[in-house]
Amino acid sequence: MSDGFQPHNQDLRAQELESWWDFGLLPGVPSPQPSPSENYHGSPDNTANQSQDIPIEASCSVWITGLPPDCTIRQLLTHIRSAGKIFTSNISPADHENQTSAAKVVFWDRAGLDRFLNQYVWGTFVIRSYKPIVVMNRIRVAAQPPSERSRVIRIVGPFYIVNQQYLEQYFNKHFYYQLEDVAMIHSNPVIGRARIEFRFSSYRAQAASAVTWLHRARNERPDAIEGMTENEIAHWKNVRYFYGPDPCASA
Repeated sequence: MSDGFQPHNQDLRAQELESWWDFGLLPGVPSPQPSPSENYHGSPDNTANQSQDIPIEASCSVWITGLPPDCTIRQLLTHIRSAGKIFTSNISPADHENQTSAAKVVFWDRAGLDRFLNQYVWGTFVIRSYKPIVVMNRIRVAAQPPSERSRVIRIVGPFYIVNQQYLEQYFNKHFYYQLEDVAMIHSNPVIGRARIEFRFSSYRAQAASAVTWLHRARNERPDAIEGMTENEIAHWKNVRYFYGPDPCASA
């Protein structure tokens, strides 16, 4: 048996299915729930990271344990499909106390989370040879309002600006982020224009920050264009951006 793989036996699978709508059993509220990892970049003192006063069945946040020790955000998110948009996600890497990684994933709405939990119950959520354990996070997070916003940003404009190296350097100057992927959708060297897609690990504080700083550069805000050449600033005026579909919500 591969290290870290925990197959469900038939009796346990039947118990899980019978208790599907019992929120005290499955997905369950862990007791006790681990404290936030020191590896997590969010602050527990931040109100955005504190539990909201909502029933557990309305929460959109799960805690996932038993991930591969070297699991990346890309590996985690590429194994979530046909579920729902991701509001935020982060990984707590393995350390001297925990031989496997853990993750917090918050879906945009409860419907997306329920689809993911259904996949988990049927045993289809597997990363490499590891079968993670998914439970409801003790820190409850309410659903977000329906919106076209997502963790995916598509950027169109002059290739001078719209390329992975330039944009990553620009983003790195202004906010912390992690990426599932970056894809150059289209590039036309003849006219010097390109379209690129950034898939951040989170909408909150990442894709949302990207939009803020793209807007500030286009509008020549001093804190955004500091150190730029006049030619660079002129190119920024032709940059456009919009939200793309979250691949976690589609097949």
